[in-house]
Amino acid sequence: MKAIFGLLAIIVLTQAGFVQKYPLNYSNKRNIMSIMTEVESKLQARNPLDTIKGILNQFKSEVAQEQFTHDEVYNAQKYECDSEIDYRSKEVQDANSILTSANGILKTAKIIKSKTSATLDATEQILNTASRHIEMINSARKEDTQSYNRAAVSFNDAINAIDDSIDLATALAKGQVSLAQVAELSTKLLKSALATKLIQEFKQPMAALASITQEEEAGAAERLVQLLQTLRSAVENAWTDYTTQNQQGLQQFMGQKDLYTATQQRLDKAKSKLVAKLEATEGVISVQTAVAQAATNRRSRNQNLWDDAADLCHSFDVEYEAVTAGRRQELVLINELERLATRRAAEQQS
Repeated sequence: MKAIFGLLAIIVLTQAGFVQKYPLNYSNKRNIMSIMTEVESKLQARNPLDTIKGILNQFKSEVAQEQFTHDEVYNAQKYECDSEIDYRSKEVQDANSILTSANGILKTAKIIKSKTSATLDATEQILNTASRHIEMINSARKEDTQSYNRAAVSFNDAINAIDDSIDLATALAKGQVSLAQVAELSTKLLKSALATKLIQEFKQPMAALASITQEEEAGAAERLVQLLQTLRSAVENAWTDYTTQNQQGLQQFMGQKDLYTATQQRLDKAKSKLVAKLEATEGVISVQTAVAQAATNRRSRNQNLWDDAADLCHSFDVEYEAVTAGRRQELVLINELERLATRRAAEQQS
Protein backbone atom coordinates (compact mmCIF):
# COMPACT_ATOMS: atom_id res chain seq x y z
CA MET A 1 0.00 0.00 0.00
CA LYS A 2 2.82 2.39 0.89
CA ALA A 3 4.38 1.61 -2.50
CA ILE A 4 1.19 2.61 -4.24
CA PHE A 5 1.02 5.87 -2.29
CA GLY A 6 4.67 6.47 -3.17
CA LEU A 7 3.94 6.08 -6.86
CA LEU A 8 1.00 8.47 -6.53
CA ALA A 9 3.28 10.91 -4.73
CA ILE A 10 5.74 10.89 -7.66
CA ILE A 11 2.92 11.49 -10.11
CA VAL A 12 1.56 14.30 -7.94
CA LEU A 13 4.95 16.01 -7.71
CA THR A 14 5.34 15.88 -11.46
CA GLN A 15 1.84 17.22 -12.01
CA ALA A 16 2.32 19.92 -9.41
CA GLY A 17 5.35 21.22 -11.30
CA PHE A 18 3.35 21.36 -14.49
CA VAL A 19 0.49 23.21 -12.79
CA GLN A 20 2.88 25.74 -11.24
CA LYS A 21 4.18 26.59 -14.72
CA TYR A 22 0.80 28.25 -15.36
CA PRO A 23 -0.21 29.41 -11.87
CA LEU A 24 -3.48 31.08 -10.94
CA ASN A 25 -3.56 33.44 -8.01
CA TYR A 26 -5.93 31.68 -5.62
CA SER A 27 -5.53 32.33 -1.90
CA ASN A 28 -6.67 28.89 -0.79
CA LYS A 29 -4.45 26.76 -2.99
CA ARG A 30 -4.95 23.02 -2.51
CA ASN A 31 -2.16 20.70 -1.45
CA ILE A 32 -2.71 17.19 -2.73
CA MET A 33 0.26 15.90 -0.76
CA SER A 34 -1.37 16.96 2.51
CA ILE A 35 -4.59 15.25 1.35
CA MET A 36 -2.69 12.03 0.68
CA THR A 37 -1.02 12.28 4.09
CA GLU A 38 -4.36 12.91 5.78
CA VAL A 39 -5.99 9.98 3.98
CA GLU A 40 -3.09 7.69 4.98
CA SER A 41 -3.45 8.87 8.57
CA LYS A 42 -7.19 8.22 8.55
CA LEU A 43 -6.69 4.76 7.11
CA GLN A 44 -4.11 3.87 9.73
CA ALA A 45 -6.47 5.11 12.43
CA ARG A 46 -9.21 2.98 10.87
CA ASN A 47 -11.55 5.96 10.43
CA PRO A 48 -14.79 5.27 8.55
CA LEU A 49 -14.55 5.19 4.80
CA ASP A 50 -17.22 7.89 4.57
CA THR A 51 -14.94 10.26 6.49
CA ILE A 52 -12.13 9.61 4.04
CA LYS A 53 -14.47 10.01 1.09
CA GLY A 54 -15.71 13.26 2.58
CA ILE A 55 -12.17 14.60 2.53
CA LEU A 56 -11.71 13.48 -1.08
CA ASN A 57 -15.10 14.86 -2.15
CA GLN A 58 -14.21 18.19 -0.56
CA PHE A 59 -11.04 18.20 -2.65
CA LYS A 60 -13.04 17.39 -5.78
CA SER A 61 -15.45 20.22 -4.93
CA GLU A 62 -12.55 22.66 -4.64
CA VAL A 63 -11.19 21.50 -7.98
CA ALA A 64 -14.58 21.91 -9.62
CA GLN A 65 -15.08 25.38 -8.09
CA GLU A 66 -11.63 26.47 -9.20
CA GLN A 67 -12.28 25.18 -12.71
CA PHE A 68 -15.59 27.04 -12.79
CA THR A 69 -13.90 30.26 -11.74
CA HIS A 70 -11.12 29.71 -14.25
CA ASP A 71 -13.70 29.06 -16.98
CA GLU A 72 -15.34 32.40 -16.22
CA VAL A 73 -11.97 34.19 -16.29
CA TYR A 74 -10.98 32.42 -19.50
CA ASN A 75 -14.28 33.21 -21.22
CA ALA A 76 -13.93 36.87 -20.27
CA GLN A 77 -10.33 36.87 -21.54
CA LYS A 78 -11.36 35.14 -24.74
CA TYR A 79 -14.14 37.66 -25.35
CA GLU A 80 -11.72 40.54 -24.84
CA CYS A 81 -9.12 38.83 -27.02
CA ASP A 82 -11.59 38.18 -29.82
CA SER A 83 -12.88 41.76 -29.58
CA GLU A 84 -9.35 43.20 -29.62
CA ILE A 85 -8.25 41.02 -32.54
CA ASP A 86 -11.41 41.86 -34.48
CA TYR A 87 -10.91 45.59 -33.80
CA ARG A 88 -7.23 45.54 -34.81
CA SER A 89 -8.08 43.51 -37.90
CA LYS A 90 -10.63 46.10 -38.97
CA GLU A 91 -8.16 48.90 -38.24
CA VAL A 92 -5.55 47.24 -40.45
CA GLN A 93 -8.10 46.68 -43.21
CA ASP A 94 -9.30 50.28 -42.97
CA ALA A 95 -5.70 51.55 -43.06
CA ASN A 96 -5.01 49.35 -46.10
CA SER A 97 -8.09 50.75 -47.81
CA ILE A 98 -7.03 54.34 -47.10
CA LEU A 99 -3.47 53.58 -48.22
CA THR A 100 -4.67 52.00 -51.45
CA SER A 101 -6.90 55.00 -52.18
CA ALA A 102 -4.15 57.50 -51.32
CA ASN A 103 -1.60 55.68 -53.48
CA GLY A 104 -4.07 55.61 -56.36
CA ILE A 105 -4.71 59.34 -56.07
CA LEU A 106 -0.97 59.97 -55.75
CA LYS A 107 -0.25 57.99 -58.90
CA THR A 108 -2.90 59.91 -60.86
CA ALA A 109 -1.78 63.26 -59.43
CA LYS A 110 1.86 62.59 -60.36
CA ILE A 111 0.84 61.71 -63.93
CA ILE A 112 -1.24 64.90 -64.13
CA LYS A 113 1.67 66.92 -62.71
CA SER A 114 4.07 65.48 -65.28
CA LYS A 115 1.73 66.21 -68.19
CA THR A 116 0.85 69.67 -66.86
CA SER A 117 4.54 70.53 -66.43
CA ALA A 118 5.28 69.41 -70.00
CA THR A 119 2.32 71.44 -71.34
CA LEU A 120 3.42 74.47 -69.30
CA ASP A 121 6.96 74.22 -70.71
CA ALA A 122 5.61 74.00 -74.26
CA THR A 123 3.25 76.94 -73.63
CA GLU A 124 6.10 79.07 -72.30
CA GLN A 125 8.21 78.25 -75.36
CA ILE A 126 5.38 79.24 -77.72
CA LEU A 127 4.73 82.37 -75.63
CA ASN A 128 8.40 83.34 -75.88
CA THR A 129 8.28 82.79 -79.64
CA ALA A 130 5.18 84.98 -79.95
CA SER A 131 6.86 87.70 -77.87
CA ARG A 132 9.93 87.61 -80.11
CA HIS A 133 7.74 87.90 -83.21
CA ILE A 134 5.99 90.95 -81.74
CA GLU A 135 9.37 92.51 -80.97
CA MET A 136 10.52 91.78 -84.51
CA ILE A 137 7.34 93.30 -85.96
CA ASN A 138 7.70 96.41 -83.79
CA SER A 139 11.35 96.72 -84.78
CA ALA A 140 10.53 96.32 -88.48
CA ARG A 141 7.73 98.86 -88.20
CA LYS A 142 10.05 101.29 -86.47
CA GLU A 143 12.54 100.94 -89.32
CA ASP A 144 9.73 101.37 -91.87
CA THR A 145 8.57 104.55 -90.11
CA GLN A 146 12.10 105.94 -90.08
CA SER A 147 12.49 105.02 -93.75
CA TYR A 148 9.14 106.68 -94.58
CA ASN A 149 10.17 109.84 -92.78
CA ARG A 150 13.46 109.93 -94.65
CA ALA A 151 11.62 109.35 -97.93
CA ALA A 152 9.23 112.19 -97.10
CA VAL A 153 12.19 114.51 -96.66
CA SER A 154 13.77 113.27 -99.90
CA PHE A 155 10.58 113.70 -101.96
CA ASN A 156 9.98 117.11 -100.45
CA ASP A 157 13.53 118.16 -101.32
CA ALA A 158 13.01 116.82 -104.81
CA ILE A 159 9.83 118.89 -105.29
CA ASN A 160 11.66 121.97 -103.99
CA ALA A 161 14.59 121.30 -106.31
CA ILE A 162 12.22 120.90 -109.28
CA ASP A 163 10.38 124.11 -108.37
CA ASP A 164 13.70 125.92 -108.12
CA SER A 165 14.66 124.49 -111.53
CA ILE A 166 11.38 125.71 -113.04
CA ASP A 167 12.10 129.17 -111.68
CA LEU A 168 15.63 128.91 -113.10
CA ALA A 169 14.32 127.87 -116.52
CA THR A 170 11.95 130.83 -116.50
CA ALA A 171 14.81 133.14 -115.59
CA LEU A 172 16.96 131.58 -118.34
CA ALA A 173 14.46 132.65 -120.92
CA LYS A 174 15.09 136.20 -119.76
CA GLY A 175 18.85 135.77 -119.63
CA GLN A 176 18.96 136.32 -115.85
CA VAL A 177 20.77 133.12 -114.71
CA SER A 178 24.44 132.31 -114.50
CA LEU A 179 26.03 128.99 -115.36
CA ALA A 180 26.99 128.58 -111.66
CA GLN A 181 23.31 128.57 -110.71
CA VAL A 182 22.60 126.00 -113.40
CA ALA A 183 25.38 123.77 -112.05
CA GLU A 184 24.07 124.11 -108.49
CA LEU A 185 20.51 123.09 -109.45
CA SER A 186 21.83 120.25 -111.57
CA THR A 187 23.60 118.92 -108.47
CA LYS A 188 20.38 119.20 -106.38
CA LEU A 189 18.38 117.39 -109.04
CA LEU A 190 20.98 114.63 -109.19
CA LYS A 191 20.84 114.18 -105.42
CA SER A 192 17.03 114.11 -105.54
CA ALA A 193 17.11 111.52 -108.32
CA LEU A 194 19.31 109.31 -106.23
CA ALA A 195 17.36 109.88 -103.02
CA THR A 196 13.96 109.16 -104.64
CA LYS A 197 15.34 106.40 -106.84
CA LEU A 198 13.66 108.05 -109.86
CA ILE A 199 16.81 108.31 -111.91
CA GLN A 200 15.09 107.47 -115.20
CA GLU A 201 12.45 110.19 -114.65
CA PHE A 202 15.13 112.78 -113.79
CA LYS A 203 17.40 111.86 -116.70
CA GLN A 204 15.83 113.89 -119.53
CA PRO A 205 15.15 117.12 -117.54
CA MET A 206 18.65 117.03 -116.08
CA ALA A 207 20.17 116.59 -119.55
CA ALA A 208 18.10 119.48 -120.90
CA LEU A 209 19.12 121.67 -117.97
CA ALA A 210 22.79 120.82 -118.40
CA SER A 211 22.67 121.72 -122.12
CA ILE A 212 21.05 125.12 -121.69
CA THR A 213 23.20 128.26 -121.88
CA GLN A 214 22.30 131.90 -121.58
CA GLU A 215 22.62 132.41 -125.33
CA GLU A 216 20.05 129.76 -126.20
CA GLU A 217 16.66 130.69 -127.35
CA ALA A 218 13.63 131.04 -125.16
CA GLY A 219 12.01 127.92 -126.71
CA ALA A 220 14.58 125.62 -125.08
CA ALA A 221 13.83 127.10 -121.70
CA GLU A 222 10.11 126.60 -122.19
CA ARG A 223 10.66 122.97 -123.16
CA LEU A 224 12.78 122.58 -120.00
CA VAL A 225 9.93 124.01 -117.91
CA GLN A 226 7.55 121.47 -119.46
CA LEU A 227 9.98 118.64 -118.72
CA LEU A 228 10.40 119.83 -115.15
CA GLN A 229 6.64 120.11 -114.66
CA THR A 230 6.24 116.57 -116.02
CA LEU A 231 9.00 115.44 -113.63
CA ARG A 232 7.22 117.18 -110.77
CA SER A 233 4.03 115.25 -111.54
CA ALA A 234 6.03 112.01 -111.74
CA VAL A 235 7.61 112.71 -108.35
CA GLU A 236 4.24 113.53 -106.81
CA ASN A 237 2.76 110.33 -108.27
CA ALA A 238 5.73 108.33 -106.97
CA TRP A 239 5.27 109.83 -103.51
CA THR A 240 1.56 109.00 -103.63
CA ASP A 241 2.36 105.40 -104.58
CA TYR A 242 5.00 105.22 -101.87
CA THR A 243 2.53 106.55 -99.29
CA THR A 244 -0.11 104.07 -100.44
CA GLN A 245 2.34 101.17 -100.13
CA ASN A 246 3.36 102.41 -96.70
CA GLN A 247 -0.28 102.49 -95.59
CA GLN A 248 -0.79 98.97 -96.89
CA GLY A 249 2.35 97.88 -95.07
CA LEU A 250 1.05 99.54 -91.90
CA GLN A 251 -2.26 97.68 -92.18
CA GLN A 252 -0.41 94.41 -92.71
CA PHE A 253 1.80 95.20 -89.75
CA MET A 254 -1.20 95.95 -87.53
CA GLY A 255 -2.86 92.72 -88.67
CA GLN A 256 0.20 90.64 -87.82
CA LYS A 257 0.68 92.47 -84.54
CA ASP A 258 -2.98 91.97 -83.57
CA LEU A 259 -2.71 88.28 -84.46
CA TYR A 260 0.40 87.71 -82.36
CA THR A 261 -0.92 89.90 -79.54
CA ALA A 262 -4.14 87.84 -79.41
CA THR A 263 -2.04 84.67 -79.40
CA GLN A 264 0.12 86.11 -76.62
CA GLN A 265 -2.94 86.97 -74.50
CA ARG A 266 -4.46 83.54 -75.07
CA LEU A 267 -1.18 81.87 -74.10
CA ASP A 268 -0.88 84.06 -70.99
CA LYS A 269 -4.33 82.90 -69.86
CA ALA A 270 -3.46 79.28 -70.63
CA LYS A 271 -0.20 79.65 -68.70
CA SER A 272 -2.04 81.07 -65.67
CA LYS A 273 -4.47 78.15 -65.71
CA LEU A 274 -1.64 75.65 -66.05
CA VAL A 275 0.27 77.24 -63.16
CA ALA A 276 -2.87 77.12 -60.99
CA LYS A 277 -3.49 73.50 -62.00
CA LEU A 278 0.12 72.59 -61.23
CA GLU A 279 -0.09 74.24 -57.80
CA ALA A 280 -3.37 72.45 -57.05
CA THR A 281 -1.87 69.12 -58.16
CA GLU A 282 1.18 69.66 -55.97
CA GLY A 283 -1.21 70.38 -53.08
CA VAL A 284 -3.01 67.09 -53.73
CA ILE A 285 0.31 65.25 -53.84
CA SER A 286 1.37 66.84 -50.54
CA VAL A 287 -1.91 65.97 -48.81
CA GLN A 288 -2.12 62.43 -50.16
CA THR A 289 1.53 61.78 -49.28
CA ALA A 290 0.70 62.75 -45.69
CA VAL A 291 -2.44 60.59 -45.78
CA ALA A 292 -0.47 57.62 -47.14
CA GLN A 293 2.20 58.04 -44.47
CA ALA A 294 -0.42 58.29 -41.73
CA ALA A 295 -2.20 55.19 -43.09
CA THR A 296 1.10 53.30 -43.22
CA ASN A 297 1.86 54.23 -39.62
CA ARG A 298 -1.66 53.31 -38.58
CA ARG A 299 -1.44 49.96 -40.33
CA SER A 300 1.95 49.19 -38.80
CA ARG A 301 0.84 50.19 -35.30
CA ASN A 302 -2.37 48.16 -35.45
CA GLN A 303 -0.61 45.20 -37.06
CA ASN A 304 1.83 45.14 -34.14
CA LEU A 305 -1.02 45.40 -31.64
CA TRP A 306 -2.85 42.66 -33.51
CA ASP A 307 0.20 40.40 -33.34
CA ASP A 308 0.66 41.20 -29.64
CA ALA A 309 -2.99 40.46 -28.95
CA ALA A 310 -2.78 37.18 -30.88
CA ASP A 311 0.32 36.15 -28.91
CA LEU A 312 -1.28 37.10 -25.60
CA CYS A 313 -4.52 35.30 -26.45
CA HIS A 314 -2.54 32.24 -27.49
CA SER A 315 -0.77 32.30 -24.13
CA PHE A 316 -4.17 32.47 -22.43
CA ASP A 317 -5.29 29.40 -24.40
CA VAL A 318 -2.10 27.52 -23.55
CA GLU A 319 -2.42 28.43 -19.87
CA TYR A 320 -6.08 27.46 -19.76
CA GLU A 321 -5.54 24.11 -21.45
CA ALA A 322 -2.48 23.33 -19.32
CA VAL A 323 -4.09 24.23 -16.00
CA THR A 324 -7.36 22.51 -16.93
CA ALA A 325 -5.36 19.40 -17.87
CA GLY A 326 -3.64 19.64 -14.47
CA ARG A 327 -6.99 19.72 -12.67
CA ARG A 328 -8.19 16.72 -14.66
CA GLN A 329 -5.07 14.89 -13.59
CA GLU A 330 -5.73 15.90 -9.99
CA LEU A 331 -9.21 14.39 -10.24
CA VAL A 332 -7.72 11.25 -11.78
CA LEU A 333 -5.32 11.00 -8.83
CA ILE A 334 -8.10 11.65 -6.29
CA ASN A 335 -10.27 8.99 -7.89
CA GLU A 336 -7.35 6.57 -7.83
CA LEU A 337 -6.71 7.50 -4.19
CA GLU A 338 -10.38 6.91 -3.41
CA ARG A 339 -10.23 3.52 -5.09
CA LEU A 340 -7.14 2.54 -3.13
CA ALA A 341 -8.63 3.82 0.12
CA THR A 342 -11.80 1.83 -0.52
CA ARG A 343 -9.76 -1.32 -1.12
CA ARG A 344 -7.65 -0.63 1.96
CA ALA A 345 -10.73 -0.16 4.10
CA ALA A 346 -12.17 -3.42 2.79
CA GLU A 347 -8.96 -5.26 3.63
CA GLN A 348 -9.05 -3.88 7.19
CA GLN A 349 -12.56 -5.19 7.71
CA SER A 350 -11.80 -8.69 6.47
